[in-house]
Amino acid sequence: MADYLFVPQSVLDKWSEQGRIQVDGNVLTILGEQKSFALTSAVRFIKMEAGDDNVGLLAKVKTTDALKQMGAEHYMESVILGESAYQVQQGFLADANALRRAATASQAAAAKSGSAPAPGAGGAAAPGGGTQDEKKGAEQDMLAQFLLDNLQ
Repeated sequence: MADYLFVPQSVLDKWSEQGRIQVDGNVLTILGEQKSFALTSAVRFIKMEAGDDNVGLLAKVKTTDALKQMGAEHYMESVILGESAYQVQQGFLADANALRRAATASQAAAAKSGSAPAPGAGGAAAPGGGTQDEKKGAEQDMLAQFLLDNLQ
């Protein structure tokens, strides 16, 4: 399973209207599951509008930060890179593990300062006895299944 899943903006809008999710800042919460995912603004490259795909971006997903680093110009549903123009789909990369990493970093900082870790804080083993990798895979599988079940 990939580390990130692309979720189109139109899908998030639809789910929000239906009351299936809540988005607070860059955190997506699936209300029925009470699972949260960190969101990073991204685009999926759909088709060429002009020029050639010399850098191989078609069918790829890039964050908006990566586009800036590449020197690409992004506006709405278009990206221009050099002499090439692409049609893109706006959306987000969802990563359940970013929230866990942030919590782990917070716990490590608290441990260095002598504070007690937060209740329910996970170490190398995830709640339920599984490893972090197993929990990561399970959360990604859950988000992927939610996407499959709700994309129409």
